[in-house]
Amino acid sequence: MQFKCCEWALYHLVINSTDLTYCCQSFDKKLTFMENYNGELIDIDKYIKDRQEYIERCKRGDYPKVCATCPTLEERNWDETPGFIDVSVSNRTKCSCDCIYCIISGGGNSEIKKELNTRKVWDIKPVLSALRDKNMFKYGCHFIIGGGECAEYPDGELKWLIDFVSSIHGSIEFLSAGISYSKDIERALKTEKAKLKVSVDAGTKKTYEKIKRVKGFDNVWKNLKNYIKAEKKNPNAQVTIKYIIIPNVNDNLKEAREFIKRAFRIGCKSIEINVEFFWMNENFDKPVSNQLKEVLQYFDSLKDKNVYFSSNINSHITNWLKDNLNL
Repeated sequence: MQFKCCEWALYHLVINSTDLTYCCQSFDKKLTFMENYNGELIDIDKYIKDRQEYIERCKRGDYPKVCATCPTLEERNWDETPGFIDVSVSNRTKCSCDCIYCIISGGGNSEIKKELNTRKVWDIKPVLSALRDKNMFKYGCHFIIGGGECAEYPDGELKWLIDFVSSIHGSIEFLSAGISYSKDIERALKTEKAKLKVSVDAGTKKTYEKIKRVKGFDNVWKNLKNYIKAEKKNPNAQVTIKYIIIPNVNDNLKEAREFIKRAFRIGCKSIEINVEFFWMNENFDKPVSNQLKEVLQYFDSLKDKNVYFSSNINSHITNWLKDNLNL
């Protein structure tokens, strides 16, 4: 049946350290499946019931407030069979970076970050195994492994996740700061349907340390070079380097050009450009500065060299760029 609905709400599961949600819009808890979550097995029957109730609301046009204005709503023939096509794993919150734009810590709040780095963590393995036993993962299910920092998971956990995804014929994507090198990620890039995404956001050490608030600039580029060597052995692998533009921090041509030069030098074939989430939301209806426009136009001029604008965090970013730059 054709009706207006959302792929995230129907097919996604976001596993956080304290709750289970369906998408990034679930911060207001209206689309949270389980709150105060601590690793207990998921009640599949309840999930299916809640999901069906959501579908019926969509068919009536009675969307939850958080969904009503979301750009991901789409009218099409939806598969109403329960099951996940995307799973985001973020049950661990410890991270080696302290980014000034971190969404999880509320824009780089260091006090929140300290709490996240010491938070007790539950074991995800029984949870995923139980979902597999219930056939809740659709064929080819895509897993996004975040953290905190996935390259610093305890011994054996990342390897277990990689092997688990392989066992259900899925694909896996790692979100990493790139400071710590992971042999498990290297192995996945060589042998699995795997992606690695690293936000560097700078072309110089000074700007990098201003954004990340940690040292590690040279080490990150060294690690990326080695990951790209692994990627080249596997047509099903991809390493992406990100540049998140932060107005008045790294929105200048010198920084952008140095970043691109470094990325090209190590053979990167996928470069993703984004605009910082909090700034973007606050300035969505405002014209961009000439400096920011200049940087965006520079990145746009490289689109034939595997440089692209992202719409992963919020799909209206792409439309905002088009409106401002006539792209």
